Amino acid sequence: MTDGEIIDRVLSGDQQAFALLVAAYQQKALSLAERLLQNRYEAEDLVQDAFVKAYTSLASFRGGSSFATWFYRIVYTTCLNALQKQRRMPREELLDGESALTWIEPKIFDEIDNNVIERVLREEMGLMPPLYAVVMELFYGEECSYEQIVKITGMPIGTVKTRLNRGRLLLRTALLKRCPDLEVSNVR
Repeated sequence: MTDGEIIDRVLSGDQQAFALLVAAYQQKALSLAERLLQNRYEAEDLVQDAFVKAYTSLASFRGGSSFATWFYRIVYTTCLNALQKQRRMPREELLDGESALTWIEPKIFDEIDNNVIERVLREEMGLMPPLYAVVMELFYGEECSYEQIVKITGMPIGTVKTRLNRGRLLLRTALLKRCPDLEVSNVR
């Protein structure tokens, strides 16, 4: 059953059908919220709030974008609002040599076991500044396009691309620190 069919069922009075959307998007929403908030328990609470907001606003969903994009926007906004209330807004972190940032190809990962890569990436994404981690999570974890990330976060596309590139640079640097025997020349 598609998201559209589920939404039609919910709007027709089948309140239980919303549980299908919760089951489909709960883990991804939690991952996104946790990246931004850097607190699992707070992320769980705010994801529940986001589902309540989505449920009560479902009639306003017009289908101009996918349900996932629309819902992740609600999650993102809910988290930012909570951070604002607590005066914990993530700050833009500047990296050394940021003007020389280039597109980083993931060739460095070719020499490492996939399970190790996944574990290291999750650990390092948990350590990086939330504004980069959120974009990385949406792009790689949720496989959102640049346009979807723009809709979810409200960031200009240039900012999305910059944060994605900086996130890659942070991951590359962390991986080279953890695996010093990898040759830097293998990475472009």
